[in-house]
Formats: sequence, structure tokens, C-alpha cells
Amino acid sequence: MGLFDLFKSKPAVKEIGNLNCVNIGGKFDTGHKVDNKALFKFLKDHIKKNTLKKEFSSKIKEKIISDTVNELKVGSAGIFFVPSNFINHKDYEKIMGFKIVDKTLIILNIQNDQDWWSKKLNYDEEVRSVSMQIVELDDSEYNLLKPFEKKITQGKNKKFIDNYIELYQVIFDGLFKTDKRKKYPINSFVSLVGFKE
Repeated sequence: MGLFDLFKSKPAVKEIGNLNCVNIGGKFDTGHKVDNKALFKFLKDHIKKNTLKKEFSSKIKEKIISDTVNELKVGSAGIFFVPSNFINHKDYEKIMGFKIVDKTLIILNIQNDQDWWSKKLNYDEEVRSVSMQIVELDDSEYNLLKPFEKKITQGKNKKFIDNYIELYQVIFDGLFKTDKRKKYPINSFVSLVGFKE
């Protein structure tokens, strides 16, 4: 199934839910490798002791704004709009949101991996992997994405899905195909585990 096919049919309303997130970047996730054994032990211990709440570093609040778009308020990173078609879709590993601020591209990734997590942790609600990739844009990269800077923040606009698809193509078929981004795709990242309320 292609990206365009996903938007042809009118989906049932889908949601991620509000997520309380534990930051695992640096401690368990180096960007190259995740120490799952230590991470699982850490999370299981906190779940067992009922102290997981103390480890929450940020929150993702979801708001359904239409039958095709959801709004996600992600801690201090602000608001992202995502197509709800990707949520829990068997052919897509993740839901992505984009934001362009101060010549920086932020890519929000929320994985559809709650089944995988349910085999690892004994937790009453869904658990998902969450990350943000931060790309500091040079002038030519910024000029490539600048036409979408405002469009991608207008989730209620009837053309949002068209703008989203076009920006997705510009990022993954343009920006990340350049020699610079083949060598250094991103400048930094945030790695989280999200626990549904």
C-alpha cells in the first residue's frame, strides 16, 4: 500500500491517547543502539514499585480535530498535526508529525509498536516508542522546506493532508537524499517511551 492509497478511504476515527513519557536518550538509547535489557529492567522495577510516575519527563496530549487529523501537543516542543490514518495501521510502523521552527526541522515519530511492548512489560495501558529527530537546516535546506513552514501547522485546513504528503516527499525524497544528509541525517534526537493514561 502506497502513501497516497492510505488517504483514499475515509477511516474510522483513530487515536493514540495521551501519553506520559520517560526519556531514555543517553541512558538507554545512544542513537546507535538501545540497551533493551537494562531498559526493560528499569521500567519493570518502576512499574512493580508503582514509582513510574516519578520518571515521567514529558507528556503528549492528543486532540482529535477531524476524522483525518489529530493534534498532538508534545511537551515543550509544541503542537504537531498528524494524519490519523497512520495510527495502528498494519502497513505503517509509525505516525509522523513535522514542524519547522527557527530554521530547524523537528520530526516526531510515534511507533505503532504497542503489541511489541505488551510482550515486554506488564502494564495496564498501551506503551509506545516515541522519538523526535532534530535537523538544523542550512540556508538551502531551509529554502527547500520554507513553503511548508506555515502549512504544516494548519491541521484544520482542508488541504492539510495534501500539504503533509508533499512535505513528506520533499523531506524523504529531497532533503535526506542530499550528500550532506546521507552522511549526517540529523543533528540530535530525543528518545522516549510513552505510557498511555
